[in-house]
Amino acid sequence: MNIEDRTKELDINTRRNLIKQYQPDARRLARYISWLETKRGSDVMDSYKGEGVRKTAFTFPVYDATLLSFVKTARETRFVTRNYQYVYSRRRIKDTEQEKMELKNATLRDMELISGIFSRYILGGMTKSVLWAQGVENGIFLEVLYRLREILEINDLS
Repeated sequence: MNIEDRTKELDINTRRNLIKQYQPDARRLARYISWLETKRGSDVMDSYKGEGVRKTAFTFPVYDATLLSFVKTARETRFVTRNYQYVYSRRRIKDTEQEKMELKNATLRDMELISGIFSRYILGGMTKSVLWAQGVENGIFLEVLYRLREILEINDLS
């Protein structure tokens, strides 16, 4: 076996190992694709307007139950990284359009990029709650899941 054949075999094994490593978490998230497709562009957050709350009073957001379930599931996956800010600074990502372009061109070698974009919305939403709703409305969550499904070869879920 020559060096080129060994390198090709190593690449195939590395690819298989990466897919094997990430696929279970991607499958867990893929079950939310149909829900995200129906909610894309729509509002998944409302402000509490209970009894005794005046217009000038501080209100708090109320989220769709499926969104909260999605966020909880997402936080338990390997796609969430606390270092997502570094992905944005290294790639000079400034807006949603750049995020979508980066996702569109991502490969299996770009799992750090995919995780970084996903994490910005999942972890960022813990302190800036509007990010969860934006992730659904602007389709970033859906784009991430589509890309994961494609590069991790998940054909049995939609």
